[in-house]
Amino acid sequence: MDNNSVMGNDSLVKVMQLLYKQTEKGVRKYGHTVQSDKLSHVQWIDHAMEELVDTLVYLQCLKDKLK
Repeated sequence: MDNNSVMGNDSLVKVMQLLYKQTEKGVRKYGHTVQSDKLSHVQWIDHAMEELVDTLVYLQCLKDKLK
C-alpha cells in the first residue's frame, strides 16, 4: 500500500489522526508510548476486554439516542 492510497482515503486519514492524538495523550499522561513488554499476555487481554466493554456502553448510548 502506498502513501497516496492511504492519504486519499478520508476514513484512513481520520484513523491515523486519532492514533496520533491518542499516542500524544498517552505520552503526556504516562511519559511514554505503549510498552508491550510491561504487561503479560493475560493483562493485555484484560485491558482489551475492558476497552471493549467501554465501547459497548458507548454504542448502547448512541443506539438509545437513535431510537
